[in-house]
Amino acid sequence: MRDALFMGRLTAQATHELQNILATIRESSGLMEDLLAMGGENFAHAERFKKGLCVMGEQVERGMALTEQLNHCAHSPETRPAGAEVSDTLRALVGLFRRIAAQHRVTLVLAPGRAGLRTGLRGVELMLLVGQALDCALPLLCRDAQLMVSVEEQGGLAVARIDSPGFEALRQCPQYSRLHEEAKSLGVGLCPGPNGQGLVLSLPKAPA
Repeated sequence: MRDALFMGRLTAQATHELQNILATIRESSGLMEDLLAMGGENFAHAERFKKGLCVMGEQVERGMALTEQLNHCAHSPETRPAGAEVSDTLRALVGLFRRIAAQHRVTLVLAPGRAGLRTGLRGVELMLLVGQALDCALPLLCRDAQLMVSVEEQGGLAVARIDSPGFEALRQCPQYSRLHEEAKSLGVGLCPGPNGQGLVLSLPKAPA
C-alpha cells in the first residue's frame, strides 16, 4: 500500500510536468499558425507546414487526454472519504486499456452512463478488478469486435458491466478464478449480464 501511494505521488508529479510541456507545444504551434496566416501566401511550403501543425495539434490533445487519465490512476491508491467515483475511474482505465485491446484487434469503449455513483473501493481496487475482467474477455472476442464497459445503478448500488462475451465462456478463462477470489475479498459480486452475456460487477456501497 505504501509503495503504491509513493509511486502514485511521483507519477502524479510527472503527469503535471508532462501537461506543462504539452501546453507549451500547443502554445508554440498556435503562434506558428498565426505567423503562417499573416504571411503564409509567400511561403512555398505553407500547406505542408499547416498540415504538420494540424497533426501536432491532434497529438498534443491526445497526449493531454492520456496524461489526465494517467494522473487519475496515480491518485487511485488514495483512500477518499466519499469513496471512488466509478465513472471517472473507469474512464481513466478504459482510456489507458485501449492499447491493450487494440493488440487483440478489439475496440474498447466506455458507454455514456450514470455519473456521480461512488463505491467504497479505492480507485486502484476498482481498476484492478475491471482490468482483470477485461483480460478475461479480450482473448475470447473476434477480430474487429467492440467491447463495451458501462456504469449503471442497480438496487441502490453502482455496478460496472462488460457487455461480452458470454458469461460461461468467461468462467472458463484461466484468469477468472483469480478475478473471483479478488472480487470476493473486496466484497464485490460477480454475476452474468442480461441474457447471460458479459459480466456484472456489483460494487460495495460508498461510506455514508
